[in-house]
Amino acid sequence: MLALWKTKQQSGWRAGVVPGERETALAIVQRRKGEMPPLLKHCGVHPVLEIRPEHILTSLIQGRVLARAPVSGVISAEDYQLVQVEAPEVPPAELRAAVRWKLRDMIDFPLEEAVIDVFEIPQSQRRAQEKKLFAIAARSSAVQRVVELISQRARGFDVIDVPELCLRNLSALLPQDAKGVALLALGEGFAQLVLTRQGVLYVTRRIEFNRRFDGDAEDNIVDGNIDAAVLALEIQRSLDYYESHYDQTPISELVLAPSDVRSRQLAAALKSETNLDISLFEPERLFEVADGVEIDMRWPGLIALGAALRTDDGEP
Repeated sequence: MLALWKTKQQSGWRAGVVPGERETALAIVQRRKGEMPPLLKHCGVHPVLEIRPEHILTSLIQGRVLARAPVSGVISAEDYQLVQVEAPEVPPAELRAAVRWKLRDMIDFPLEEAVIDVFEIPQSQRRAQEKKLFAIAARSSAVQRVVELISQRARGFDVIDVPELCLRNLSALLPQDAKGVALLALGEGFAQLVLTRQGVLYVTRRIEFNRRFDGDAEDNIVDGNIDAAVLALEIQRSLDYYESHYDQTPISELVLAPSDVRSRQLAAALKSETNLDISLFEPERLFEVADGVEIDMRWPGLIALGAALRTDDGEP
């Protein structure tokens, strides 16, 4: 998203940091050449009451190998908005300024307090004249907090990312991504859906679970607040949009993350509501995990892991 400085990866290492009020997640990954899977050195979620975010960075991003490794910071969902806008017909150097003007009635905080970035959306085959972009409007105060936290302690800090793009990086690792795949990541009270094909993000959608849905059958309720039937309908709407708007072959596989009890319960419930092939996100199948590493795949850890998979050009 927001590239702050250019940092060339020499050794393939990158760290992803997700700071929060209650906990900070850190993941450290090495991308390797050829067919070797990425090496996962660390993926943990650390409560602030036990260790401060600055101490996490100081103690873990150190030594000759990691001292200058690139670092991606991630802002929280409350501090930015991701929207689609029509691409303005302006020179590239004027693109962000032109998009900023379009966002004046689309975001729920003052435009003068926003930092703007854009990235491309695959163009619709049926609506070639309607070129669109993803636009990210982040609160400048939130961006500054992340910069101040990380830049003083990690010399390689070079970019601020958003969860949707972190999940895109994880989805791109899945073998199913070659033909198109849906990744559904569960957080506390919400789920984030991303649809990717060959590393390209086509559709992203946040689905809130902050109220109990009224399901037809009590056994469709997962963990007290997720109605599988309602969720299946929302997923199918996104899949239909992907297929029709982008003229793509249907996506038939859904991957749930993390691979915990709640995801297994939800997978079983969704199998009775959809025709999708449903599996769980298993990092041990996608990474070589360093000895002694315990992977924490709760939402912050999942996002930190995706942030650590960013490459120099921002692509997975």
